[in-house]
Amino acid sequence: MSEYHPNTKQAVKRRSQAGFTLVEIMVALAVSLLVLALAAGIFQSQREAFTRTSDLGKMQANGRSATDFMARAVQNAGYNVFRGTRFLAASDHYLSTVFDEDNDGVIQADEVVTFAVSKDSGSPTESFSFTAYYDGNDNGTIASDESQSHTISLVLDGPTYNLYKIVPEAGGSTVNKHKVAQYVDNLIIRYYDKNGNALPSGVTTASGKAVPPYTVPASELNDIRRVEFDLLVRSKDEDPREGFTQSGSYEAGSVATLAGASGYNDSYHRLNFESNTSPRNLVMAPWGKMEISALPNPVSCPDTSTVVTASLVDSQGDAVEAGIDINFNATAGTVSPSSNSTNYAGESTTTLTYDWSSPSTTVTLSANALMTISGKEYPVFSAIPIAFQSGTGVFTDNFDDGDSTGWDEGGVVNWNVAAGEYKSASNGFGYSINGCAAWQDYEMQMETGRNGSFGATSEYAGMILRYQDTDHYYMVRVYCSSCTANPNDDIYNLQIVSLSNGTETIIADTVSTTGSITFANNTDYTIKGYAVGTALKAKIWATADAEPADWALEETDASYSSGKVGLVLTKSVLRFDDITVTPVTVE
Repeated sequence: MSEYHPNTKQAVKRRSQAGFTLVEIMVALAVSLLVLALAAGIFQSQREAFTRTSDLGKMQANGRSATDFMARAVQNAGYNVFRGTRFLAASDHYLSTVFDEDNDGVIQADEVVTFAVSKDSGSPTESFSFTAYYDGNDNGTIASDESQSHTISLVLDGPTYNLYKIVPEAGGSTVNKHKVAQYVDNLIIRYYDKNGNALPSGVTTASGKAVPPYTVPASELNDIRRVEFDLLVRSKDEDPREGFTQSGSYEAGSVATLAGASGYNDSYHRLNFESNTSPRNLVMAPWGKMEISALPNPVSCPDTSTVVTASLVDSQGDAVEAGIDINFNATAGTVSPSSNSTNYAGESTTTLTYDWSSPSTTVTLSANALMTISGKEYPVFSAIPIAFQSGTGVFTDNFDDGDSTGWDEGGVVNWNVAAGEYKSASNGFGYSINGCAAWQDYEMQMETGRNGSFGATSEYAGMILRYQDTDHYYMVRVYCSSCTANPNDDIYNLQIVSLSNGTETIIADTVSTTGSITFANNTDYTIKGYAVGTALKAKIWATADAEPADWALEETDASYSSGKVGLVLTKSVLRFDDITVTPVTVE
């Protein structure tokens, strides 16, 4: 028989309601701390790995952009440069060059480029100078004596440095610095001539490479045919891993050792970048250069010639002595003289004339000379295109200059300019021609008027289109169909006429269209003629009024397809002004 214990259920109940023991809590806490420690370690490890990866990426971008900038400058060195050398200064840690980056034919201040390492601030420890030829006054040209000397100061008291792109300040002697790369530990630039020999000549070499420090003298700058870059960049931050170190040595004599350092042993990461390239603009011989210019260029009708100037300089950009013969040649047209000697400024001139046998053409004009260096003759050559364009631009003459230069006058009258108007001083047939025989499709517009009666029937005045010679051309003219001594009673028509072998043929006449026209005494009128393809058109209106939308005359004729323009009259009471010729493009 079992015994009854009245407190047994209560004891069991109390045990079922009890919490964790102290031992259990301590074990759980220890496990949690261990898990958190492991998680923190993993997080820290991943964070450090991300930081290292980010730093390495920045170093890659830093180094590659720096070498790319410098390589591009070397490749373009000398492009469109006609005065001075393609390289202005060169050493193991800086390089100055010049090239026409925007290809406009003129070197500007920001196209004189120096790459050099230096610190942001501090007392300069080194400086170098060079002289460059560029458009310092920003007027679009470079005068023969337009040069500027610049001095660049560097702070080189031990790494790390910045790599700077340095350009002159436009119009001044100071320079502007632009940061290209940061955290540069070391930079070594090496130079080689066309035979692969290290420059400067006589420099100490190891395995065929120049040992710094060195500076390439001005006399050898044009000998540079290949350039090598050796760039060492450092990470921005130290590697946070405990015990991580990186060690190495700087090349003796390099810019990293100028303050006494021989190497590094720290927690920074470093990457080395190497690149080699060559200048691509070696057309000009290193013993001298020639620049050719033409004024005007392009040449537009009615001009038929342009003055060509060849400027010859030595390898330092200085004008050569007087008396060196320069020979000129052209693929079309006539060059006179074909040979001419340089003057005291190293310049020689000639004239290129073209007969407009083709409506538009481009002539290549070349020049060559022999320069004597150390008793040996070296050829120097250059060439430029000169465009002769007959159908572009707008021809105008308002006679406000007081003369009729460019007009070829003929007939039995005496032409003159008075009060800004072109007129005849006597009665009789007269004409005056201008423009280009190659002009094809154009509109001509002019102002005209009369200050009296034509005096007799069949007198006229107007414009000439597509002039071939004195017996072959078109006319747009105001024709007196009934004229007396009273100017207010005159009756006029507008006509388009073809002259062939001296015989007139009326192509169109307002008599058969709108009837007579108004051509009042002492009133300004505007006449417009149109010759495009075989289409011939004409209209007239009072200058004070708006131009009419419609042509008064329209007809076709294929007698003449091109030719000059002109003025024609038979009475001295006529005047002409504000003449324009505008090319018309045929769609």
